[in-house]
Amino acid sequence: MRKFTGICLGAALLAQAASAQQEPPIVSGQADEIERLPGELDSFVQEAINEGLLRPARPQSAEASTSPVADRPAESPSPQDIRPQVTEAAVEHAPEQPAAAAQIKVEYLCPETSPYDFSEFSDFASYSDLAQWRGFLEGEERTTALGRLMAKAYLSLGMIAEARAEIAGDQGQGGVALRLLTDLLERDGRPNLAFFRDVASCSGADNVWLAVGQLKLNDANGADLLAQHFADFRALPLRLRADAALIIIPALDRLDRPILSERLMTSFTAEEIAQSRELQFVKALQRLSMGSPSAAEDIRGYLRRAQYRNEAAAALRRHGKAISSDLEREIVDYYINELGNLPAEASVSENLDLILHDLNSAVGYDLTLRLADVPAAANPQARQRLAGHFEAMLDEDLHSDTFLVNLKAMDALLKGEELLADREGTEARFARAAAIAANLGLPSMSAKLSERLTHDAALALAQAELAFRLKDEAALARLLADNPGSVAIRKIALIDAINRGDRQAFNRLARGIPEDVDTALMLIEADAAAGHWVVPQRYYTIAARSGDEETQTRALRVSDARPAPETPDEGEIALTDVSSRLERLRESLGPIPTEVR
Repeated sequence: MRKFTGICLGAALLAQAASAQQEPPIVSGQADEIERLPGELDSFVQEAINEGLLRPARPQSAEASTSPVADRPAESPSPQDIRPQVTEAAVEHAPEQPAAAAQIKVEYLCPETSPYDFSEFSDFASYSDLAQWRGFLEGEERTTALGRLMAKAYLSLGMIAEARAEIAGDQGQGGVALRLLTDLLERDGRPNLAFFRDVASCSGADNVWLAVGQLKLNDANGADLLAQHFADFRALPLRLRADAALIIIPALDRLDRPILSERLMTSFTAEEIAQSRELQFVKALQRLSMGSPSAAEDIRGYLRRAQYRNEAAAALRRHGKAISSDLEREIVDYYINELGNLPAEASVSENLDLILHDLNSAVGYDLTLRLADVPAAANPQARQRLAGHFEAMLDEDLHSDTFLVNLKAMDALLKGEELLADREGTEARFARAAAIAANLGLPSMSAKLSERLTHDAALALAQAELAFRLKDEAALARLLADNPGSVAIRKIALIDAINRGDRQAFNRLARGIPEDVDTALMLIEADAAAGHWVVPQRYYTIAARSGDEETQTRALRVSDARPAPETPDEGEIALTDVSSRLERLRESLGPIPTEVR
């Protein structure tokens, strides 16, 4: 209500200024105050639009512009904060299926002048500039060319809905180009990169829009392209530049390109930033990417504004700042619903990046499965991303020592069976979950999980791994006896013997184990970690003789940490130690010289 009262006061002041034109001259102080009124009114109107108290005015067509006041700025106030929310009035003039139109492939013919040439409007900064410019068009016949020109004028002031209304029904190449530009600039619009690439092939300066489109899709190539066309970006009208910055700066933050982000913000003056909440927001994002301590608190202020809430929350989470779990869940729900409205052929990679990376703490098993049911997420790349996220949660929960967390993972495995089908590691996860369920006294759950296994070896291995983790030597010995041919279970038993420092058990279990480099390295590293040094010398030698440089380095590092063998008090040597003693003796002698005749 206070904002609405402020708007009324601003309108009253403007009305007084208008009536003062017929009165005696005013003093200089009053003149200064009146000069500030248009800007103040712009701010009042923008606040009202953001609060839902007002809607942007619907543009008048030439046929409807019969009123002598049609061109007055007061009839269609321009918001100071650049991009108004789309309203019912603007939607009435929008094409019914802009997204479908954006995907139509037409052969682009290079025109004499680019449809994205905004040089005529480079000085546009406020609605008064538009009002003055429109004054020169009085009496002009309404034509397609005039509609496109008006659309470019509106775009120059960030009035996207009004620009779209001007070219409604225009299916010419210029009209399509401008409509695709409005799609790009709208928050939920999807860029047609093929078309922007065609336009850029005719006019190098238009690579700016190709770069913006790529950045909107989180394509790092867009950052490099924008850096090459920075001068072309600076040449754009102020508010069109600001609209583009609202796409570019968050994308550069996601791509971790803070230097380019800082450079981009140099195209705006401090005064321009101070007069625009939109620019203040992207400036705060840029400062956050540079590590400014106060930037996070500035961005939190935008969580209360619907226009900026999602991007602000994602940026805070991306930089490790906490937000309320309810807000994070609300934003994830919003993005999932948005994805659900996309056609099956639409790309969802950038939205998945945002949801699974920046807002990952709110995306549990159920939300991941909801995402997997979205038609647009049915492509192999999207399902791979979702399955990987699902598996990461399962692996963490299956290794937890908390009963309820284990139970949640078991339930998720059964629900997500379709998403995980035919993926490497799925059977091992079912086996591990079945083993945990059996150990926790959940026979029914263990049976359900075991039904998904194609053979018993996976379950036996999972049970052995669980017994090892729980230090259940009896269970591990029983599993080894039941599966004498399982090399994997025998290796687990070997590691268990190393951890216990049981040299005799190690020597007994080592029979039949392949003495390859990987096995040797695994055993000697476990030997170093346990500190009992029960692994014979031959395994150290096998690892050190590896042809892989990294393996050699790791083996030598462990060998250097190994203490020298103690001299036995008695002259007798255990039979099991003979081979390792002979091996050490041979190495101590060094290379054997050969006689040359």
